[in-house]
Amino acid sequence: METCGAVADFDPIDGRLTLYETTQAPHAHRTLYAIVAGIPEHKIRIVSPDIGGGFGNKVGIYPGYVLAVVGSIVTGKPVKWVEDRSENLMSTSFARDYIMQGEIAATNDGKILAVRTSVLADHGAFNATAQPTKTPAGFFSIFTGSYDLKAAYCKVTGVYTNKAPGGVAYACSFRVTEAVYLVERMVDILARKLEMDPAELRLKNFIKPEQFPYANKTGWIYDSGNYEPAMRLSMQMAGYEDLRREQLEKRERGELMGIGVSFFTETVGAGPRKHFDIVGLGMADGAELRVHPTGKAVVRISVQSQGQGHETTFAQIVAEELGIPPESIDVVHGDTDQTPFGLGTYGSRSTP
Repeated sequence: METCGAVADFDPIDGRLTLYETTQAPHAHRTLYAIVAGIPEHKIRIVSPDIGGGFGNKVGIYPGYVLAVVGSIVTGKPVKWVEDRSENLMSTSFARDYIMQGEIAATNDGKILAVRTSVLADHGAFNATAQPTKTPAGFFSIFTGSYDLKAAYCKVTGVYTNKAPGGVAYACSFRVTEAVYLVERMVDILARKLEMDPAELRLKNFIKPEQFPYANKTGWIYDSGNYEPAMRLSMQMAGYEDLRREQLEKRERGELMGIGVSFFTETVGAGPRKHFDIVGLGMADGAELRVHPTGKAVVRISVQSQGQGHETTFAQIVAEELGIPPESIDVVHGDTDQTPFGLGTYGSRSTP
């Protein structure tokens, strides 16, 4: 994956700043630079080409970007900053430095009643988190999983260390993986304690279809779902019963065979807008479509490609709706002067 880099070019005559940088969120960067530098947004242009990989690490604003901007404003000349591989490994936002402790309460027949967790989160040397305003613990608060619980409690303690700052994608805000691991691990341990099949324990405690929309105990609204059929279909496709019989036979011969089971409900896309924001910016994106008399079309999108192939997927979407060939459609992205406002691509936003 390519490292981070930027070229800043401030024109002191008309007060315009052009910044070429490797970012997953060009429009959000423009807004933040305007706030910090005092330059009106319409005089800032962010150009982010099809960057070579992001995985959330290129959402945040790194010091090198800011220094390039300041250097160009002070000198009146273009300033370039590109980190080398060693600098990238030392300073890039890190992930998943969590220490988690959890408790789960259930009846003897396997009805899960409550979960409680305490988390120690390493934020690095500076607080670079950007969790939505309404959810101080960020996406970790989906730790209740796909289960109908009577109560849930979560305490997250953020600490400063001598590491690089934990970034937008990997600090408290987007800890979906850790939340899922915690609750699913607790359910597995509970199944072992109760001597129940872990799949059957999950099926027993899923939120029922008639309960949707479902408000979980940390304030999230699950709009829809039908978990039991999805789980049973997965078990059927995997040959779960046959695997259990095979496991039993092998254990009788002294062989070890493990079978893992997990089920999760994930918050993706960092939305909806009414519940999510980053530094006050509502989570939304835009698209503009212009069809010319000759049948050619241009679609301008606010999301940013980092290997997803937006040029192909968005052209195919427009082609299917309008009935024109995909090769007749140009997809424009990564330039704030050419595209509508939006928050960019991360957390499964835009296309797969």
